[in-house]
Amino acid sequence: MAAIRKTAIAVSISMLFAGVALAAETGNWREYNGDKAGARYEPGAKVTKDSVKSMKVAWRVPLPGNQISADNPDLRTWVNESTPLAVNGILYASSPLSIISAIDGATGKVLWTYDGGGWKDGSPPNLGFISRGLTYWEDGEDKRLIVGSPDAYLTALDAKTGKPIESFGDNGKIDLTKGLRRPVDRSLVTVSSPPIICGGQIVPSLAVLDSFAIGRPPLKEHPPGDVRGFDIKTGKQSWVFHAPPQAGEPGNETWENDSWKTAGSMNMWARPSCDEELGTVYLPLSTPANDFYGGHRKGDGLYGESLVALNAKTGKINWFYQMVHHGLWDYDLPTAPNLMDLTVGGKKVKAAVQVTKQGFIFALDRTTGKPIWPIEEKAVPQSNVPGEKSSPTQPHPSIPAPVLPQGASEDMLIDLKPELKEEAKKILSRYNYGPIYTPPTLDKAGTLENPGVLGGASWAGAAHSPKTNILYVPSFSIPFAIKLKKENGAAYDYTGTWAGVGGPKGLPLFKPPFSTITAIDMNTGKHLWQVPAGKGPVNNPAIKDLNLGWLGVPRESHIALTDKVLFVAPEGTNSVMGLSTRGTALITQATKDEEEPFLYAYDADNGKVLGEVRLPGAAFGALMTYSAGGKQYVVVPIGGAGLPAELVAVQVN
Repeated sequence: MAAIRKTAIAVSISMLFAGVALAAETGNWREYNGDKAGARYEPGAKVTKDSVKSMKVAWRVPLPGNQISADNPDLRTWVNESTPLAVNGILYASSPLSIISAIDGATGKVLWTYDGGGWKDGSPPNLGFISRGLTYWEDGEDKRLIVGSPDAYLTALDAKTGKPIESFGDNGKIDLTKGLRRPVDRSLVTVSSPPIICGGQIVPSLAVLDSFAIGRPPLKEHPPGDVRGFDIKTGKQSWVFHAPPQAGEPGNETWENDSWKTAGSMNMWARPSCDEELGTVYLPLSTPANDFYGGHRKGDGLYGESLVALNAKTGKINWFYQMVHHGLWDYDLPTAPNLMDLTVGGKKVKAAVQVTKQGFIFALDRTTGKPIWPIEEKAVPQSNVPGEKSSPTQPHPSIPAPVLPQGASEDMLIDLKPELKEEAKKILSRYNYGPIYTPPTLDKAGTLENPGVLGGASWAGAAHSPKTNILYVPSFSIPFAIKLKKENGAAYDYTGTWAGVGGPKGLPLFKPPFSTITAIDMNTGKHLWQVPAGKGPVNNPAIKDLNLGWLGVPRESHIALTDKVLFVAPEGTNSVMGLSTRGTALITQATKDEEEPFLYAYDADNGKVLGEVRLPGAAFGALMTYSAGGKQYVVVPIGGAGLPAELVAVQVN
């Protein structure tokens, strides 16, 4: 087991160095993350450090389904996290109800819509209606959109007309609850992230209801975390990667007492990355159920919280690296790794760079899985929960340094005024706390986890420039309390609950900055600069008299990168969303600043703010940028969860 833990399974794959191809020609945004390498980058040749000083909202488009939601208040919709694609001046977008539209990128005029009608069956009992985007593919005149839906279907549409391609799957659809090794309750799964197409195979993400519905269902009924490939032309399943590994497969021995037979929810809910030249797809996997107690799944538990590299055509494993052993903190890998071609110590290195909720950045050779810089197994605090067997060590990358403080101590508490520090001490005293990887507990109000279950870095991911190899990482930290309790009659002994923990007077518990953007030279691993992400609660009555500079909005920030400018949109609060969301609603309870929603333009060279534009609503989804009609735009998804879902296009040149 030790040998498997410390390194990766290596197989013979090409070591020929070749650059990661930029997926989109200038002006396009063909992939959810900008390209298959997860760069969130478009050159933006006409975007200058001066042009962004006069940014303006160019158009707003209500997404289809707003009236349906208004007329059917029982439909439970998430915030609008949908990021459109841009191909030759046409945007393709999904709505929270997974209604698809094609939009003229220069004017915002809707060209066609497709409504699969899934909402007519009522709200999915899993996460409700949520869609982060869709996938574009073309081969000559065959141009397709692959759309995931909340009820776990994939649909192939003709990108020119919006009509289903009936030769794909079963009359245009694939049912992702079918073809797995045990029956799957549709109410427990959903497709939120758009699939990736790699090596001619559709590799979909499948989110599984887990940490915020512990106790339902019984553990043995949790869906497996298996990842599959489907032929892009026919929709036929080509391969399956088992998570956890089955009998005879590498890593199976890391599941003690045959727990691999029943373990579930170790799924890939984030989108993967793809290196077409290597023919490899990179899977960021999550925590096995349940997220906070593993007495029923003793052992390291591969491939939980691992980055796994598969042959995209066959699904066979090339290598893996586990970033959390026997996870107890819901530290899922929350985003696709950034695939970067680095020069380290004068040598060319094809890298996979994985940002994490913990604030660590793992830099691996993407051909072998070996660390580019040393990653040390360090001793961590051990669990005192009966039946639990926590891992004695966890991986700590030496380079780059973490992007935010980790763990909890009195020295980290907010101290902008002495009375705030004293109140913060009282709050801290309610919890068990310590360094990072302090395990969940049964006593007091639980264990204070920092970074919390939302990050650190989170599903907003990181951006990188293929020209400079600078990585831009947005991160924030609202600590979370993890509380275990005895669960009588369940298939496991304990269940866990979590909640965001705020600080005194509606401020965060720990010192500012409350969120940051960190720029890292990935050729050396050195931090170049770090700045607050947005203004933050500078007008909070408890500190307004201090006339402080920017503190950082204590929520997630979404980003898109051009050669000169990094665009940043911090998430906002929404008083309605507590009825239909988990994460942001918890943050809303923990932080009560009333900052107006803005899109900011940061200087990509030094982090200085060059310009800002007030948005008509807060951002809740990933940004994208494209050009049409000689103009460059940044699109921000706003609304949802009881408010009209819209796309807002900001002209930036």
